[in-house]
Amino acid sequence: MFRAPSSRSQLISTLRVLAMRDPASQEELDELVNDCASLSQHIQISPALASSVPEVVWHFLSDADIRFKDSRYAAMQLEGFRSALAKWERESAA
Repeated sequence: MFRAPSSRSQLISTLRVLAMRDPASQEELDELVNDCASLSQHIQISPALASSVPEVVWHFLSDADIRFKDSRYAAMQLEGFRSALAKWERESAA
């Protein structure tokens, strides 16, 4: 489980940690899906976070099961996701 982020930089860090997780079993996948759902709910009730989250984040948080089933999709999504996080972080720093 993650610590609920309260700022954009904390959210980006949390998302990076989630992106590093590569479940090897159904149990690990279930934990990741639950963590992604919890984070998604947290973002939705945090106006300061929800108003600026890129669309790619929502897709990432909802697609853990698809990434688990399809390694090509996982590689493609993770590459785009990491790139989007880096861009979002640069924009936030400006």
